[in-house]
Amino acid sequence: MSAMKIGDLVESWGGVQDDYQRRGDAEMDRIVLECARELAADPGGELAHQWTFGLVMMLPYVGWLPGDDVPGAVFAAAKAADEALKDRPCAHEGHPYAEDELEDHLFWLRDILSAAADESAEWDEDERPRDEWLCPLNVAGFARIAMDFIEPGSAAGVPPRLPDDIQQDIDSLSAILHGCPRPGTEVDREIAYVGEALGRATDPDDRAGLVIATTAVSWYAVSDMMRSKPVLDGLAAGLEEALAHLSDASCAHDGHPGLPGGGPDAVRVGLHLSSPAGREVYEKEHRSSGWGAPLDTLLCPAFTAATARETLARLRERRAALFGA
Repeated sequence: MSAMKIGDLVESWGGVQDDYQRRGDAEMDRIVLECARELAADPGGELAHQWTFGLVMMLPYVGWLPGDDVPGAVFAAAKAADEALKDRPCAHEGHPYAEDELEDHLFWLRDILSAAADESAEWDEDERPRDEWLCPLNVAGFARIAMDFIEPGSAAGVPPRLPDDIQQDIDSLSAILHGCPRPGTEVDREIAYVGEALGRATDPDDRAGLVIATTAVSWYAVSDMMRSKPVLDGLAAGLEEALAHLSDASCAHDGHPGLPGGGPDAVRVGLHLSSPAGREVYEKEHRSSGWGAPLDTLLCPAFTAATARETLARLRERRAALFGA
């Protein structure tokens, strides 16, 4: 395909990426579906990298509010590409798909696609080599990234990624806890939802993360910023349900970490720990930068139970002070 043609496609895909928050835009649906159809028609062909990278570029729209048939078509095309390419021979020690976060790839793929279409074009020496980008195993890796984006946990061997809904919850709650909720935010509802999620949690590790998140929002709930009986009762109910599963909690740790002193930092830790993918992201960041306490101590049942009891006592004390026994 000519560099001019790929340039037009990249511009079109970039437009979908930039304006992804349009609700069910028919033109954007068409652009995404055409790219998915091209990949599905020849998932192991010489242009598979082009269509795969194009779909990855447009994932923000696919994960927002596209037409009903868009996510399924993208997933099916990406899965076909992965199956066609993942077992091809390769001598590379690594590939770009595994090195960076999806957000970084979204930034770079436009330039990569344009440069890859023109073999005479100068390749940025700071980038990974051209042959690594165009390697079938790298393309398969990007296809799995698309699969995992649409259906978290559906693809192995991809960098861990915090689910979008959890990132949105972190952003929204952090704004509230900083005292600057986003316009249109129902503060009581956002705070209470953390307790509701805790009450529904069935996985012990998810529960541990949500206890930390509930503790973080409880600091706001018992402050003078809020005087809501339903919120206090809802957070308390979530903690009571959690403690019902922790009656025999014990551990062999010499000690446990303190939570971050600020609500936004604590809610970030808790919500990261509330899903398997988030725990992978947390562990990766902890290993690389030392951010946060060791994962095993934060997930310790004894630590979770102690944190829940302390938080529950604080909520009950505040409720009694405001509304009586």
